[in-house]
Amino acid sequence: MTEKEFRRLVTDLEISADEKLNLETTLEFVKNILNNNLSNHINIVEVKKGGSWAKGTMLNDVDEIDILVVVMTNLENPFIIKNEAVLNEITNAFIYELKDISKLSDITRNNQKNIISIKLSSYVINLHIKYLEESFSIQEADNQIQFTEIANRDYTYFRNAVKIIKYYKETQKLNISGYIVEILLYYALTEYFKDNRYETYLNAFVRAIDDLIKGKIIQVSPDVYEKLNVNQTLEIKHKYMILDVANPNNNLVENINEITLNEYRKLKKTLSKLVDTKQDLLYGTNAKVILNINPVSIKDSDEFAWNYLIENSNYHNTGGSYKNSPDEILTAMYKGLYKGLRVIVDNNLNRKNVEIISNKKDILKITDTTSDENRSRIKNIEAYIENNNIVINFK
Repeated sequence: MTEKEFRRLVTDLEISADEKLNLETTLEFVKNILNNNLSNHINIVEVKKGGSWAKGTMLNDVDEIDILVVVMTNLENPFIIKNEAVLNEITNAFIYELKDISKLSDITRNNQKNIISIKLSSYVINLHIKYLEESFSIQEADNQIQFTEIANRDYTYFRNAVKIIKYYKETQKLNISGYIVEILLYYALTEYFKDNRYETYLNAFVRAIDDLIKGKIIQVSPDVYEKLNVNQTLEIKHKYMILDVANPNNNLVENINEITLNEYRKLKKTLSKLVDTKQDLLYGTNAKVILNINPVSIKDSDEFAWNYLIENSNYHNTGGSYKNSPDEILTAMYKGLYKGLRVIVDNNLNRKNVEIISNKKDILKITDTTSDENRSRIKNIEAYIENNNIVINFK
């Protein structure tokens, strides 16, 4: 890809104004439930953006969002008991308030990470329960967010390059966290930075993956630890190491094995193609591209996932979870259509006619019977089609 194409991709990955509004509305919705439904034993100190949302590295049209919930209690029990009481109260608050919650899988808990996940029609909301002190401290989460700020000041394209890497990671369905991507990229730029071009950033990142596989320690520079007031003393040793910015004795790849190493190799291969090949990825001589966006059923459930498949190619992906209702099925179709069109543009296939296979005829014209969020998605898709000169028709 050329620098111009990289810049266009970054623009396409930006969260739209409508989606930003939806995200802020969801945050306020969560705040209201927590502030109005908990006992006097639990004090909600703060409810704020978390993860990639807070870091500015979130991709558009997301399925999941992270929210940090900072808590204090006046309970005298040991922390593990207090924390259990907090998790129970927060879980029950959402069960009582949300009429859409109809089964256990709509609200789940990860006790190891202290996360409550709640499935809504728009997103899966991951509530990260943190405390001012003790276990699950807010300080580590704040340090991770602050690290991204530092990295973007040090390297101007840092956030945007993270988005590009995450986008291609997700298109390949690779199980590598965005936080690991950030640390790998910062290490890469510290070691191999030459100039502010996306090709340089991605080339450096590819070299960093090689370093990881060779057993080199992947960590940020000492000045970052100093700025975050984090103790740099290293007391662990493993064959493969990517060290947490907020706690360098936390090895983020402690359980890595040959299977997970292959995930990094696949990401390296995908990114290498972007920076090493300049030719168009037009395949065959057909004058059209056929894009199937029909949602696929999720095994052992009555729900569906968004899906796109470019026929006669290896371009395919699926994700999310949507109820078997007219509006949620439409949401899954819009997600599949938008993500499929992005892959078409990324691979220079947009100069061909695009034929959309869909169970519903021309879903871009369904505006009167769908939700405000889906009407917003229609606008975004239409703008994307126009900006990239895509000729489409529905089959």
